[in-house]
Amino acid sequence: SITAQGTDRILIQLPGVKDAATAKELINRTAKLEFMIVAQNVDMAKISDQIQKAEGAGKYSLDTMKYRGYVKRINEDLAKDLPKNTRLLFSKPENAESMNAAKVPYVVETGLGLGGDDLKSASTSYDEYGAPEVSLQFNTAGGNKFADITGANVNRQLAIVLDDVVYTAPNIKERIGGGNARITLGRGTNYDAQMKEANLVSMALRAGALPAKLEQLEERTVGPTLGSDSIKAAKNAIIWGVLLISIFMIVYYKSMGFISVVALVANGFLILAALVSFGATLTLPGIAGIGLTLGIAIDANVIIYERIREELRKNLNIVEASKQGFNMAMSAIVDANMTTAATSAILMYLGTGPVRGFGLTLLIGIITTMFTAVFMTRTIVEVLIYKFHVKKLSV
Repeated sequence: SITAQGTDRILIQLPGVKDAATAKELINRTAKLEFMIVAQNVDMAKISDQIQKAEGAGKYSLDTMKYRGYVKRINEDLAKDLPKNTRLLFSKPENAESMNAAKVPYVVETGLGLGGDDLKSASTSYDEYGAPEVSLQFNTAGGNKFADITGANVNRQLAIVLDDVVYTAPNIKERIGGGNARITLGRGTNYDAQMKEANLVSMALRAGALPAKLEQLEERTVGPTLGSDSIKAAKNAIIWGVLLISIFMIVYYKSMGFISVVALVANGFLILAALVSFGATLTLPGIAGIGLTLGIAIDANVIIYERIREELRKNLNIVEASKQGFNMAMSAIVDANMTTAATSAILMYLGTGPVRGFGLTLLIGIITTMFTAVFMTRTIVEVLIYKFHVKKLSV
């Protein structure tokens, strides 16, 4: 759920997200892709010394600052020492766990004019050694730019920069046509981490570069305890609803009503079991869906029992009456549940967030209702009649 707040803020809510760290990293990544030529005739040893002096004088480092702020600060401090129209960026060595542990400086030329706007698609692929990498495909204009740039800079390094981080800087051996490129992520020992990074980079690039930088101002994690009052109220509503239905069914339909109450309780457990198996997140609308399902589930038993009463009035015995009652009521039960299922499917397809949760629980409830109210109830009745030879069931 994404909503605007004021003129320069957005609120992003991710209910039920399982990997919050990856989601947050993707949101904070602006996916600004740039291609830059690495500057020649630059004394990198001298630049490294100047970086250390600037950090010492300003008392800052990557341990105390975010990467973007650090890059901006170090470029401001070394503006007089860097060649004209260049920037100082960094890459992470293959063996380093993070940029804080180690960083490799690059002085790159700005104003090349080739970036994420020229990109057509990005996907995760593998290099000749089976290591994950990101494959890029440019659009027609971008492909022509890329071919011209590589043709004019043979035997120089082309830095592929994402969010001011140099991912790779291969040597240009010849003019590259066809509009394809790739971002290599190194061949470290942690394959899973490389694959995760490749998927994240390609996903961010496919989503497109943002025209503005994002700054995370606040993060909140809302746990279920914060909504304990609402959950408690919803649970009480379901319990009281089931209790009143049970009392009505037992008083009005006697022993057959008790059988329907057993099926109703089993229906509730089956709904919860199905939600757990699907890994669904139970929201308040979802709880409402469960309550509604249990409320309308008893309708099937009412239709069946009224049919049985009609057959008993014809002086049929309980065996024939129950058989005719279940058979004749089936068409009405199926029709009623099919229309509800169609509505639930539309809610799941067109709805978002809590609406889909309501539709999912309602659809699961319809399936479990058909099983418990019809099959389970009929099985209990037939076991009582044929196995225990019950001659009379009050209804």
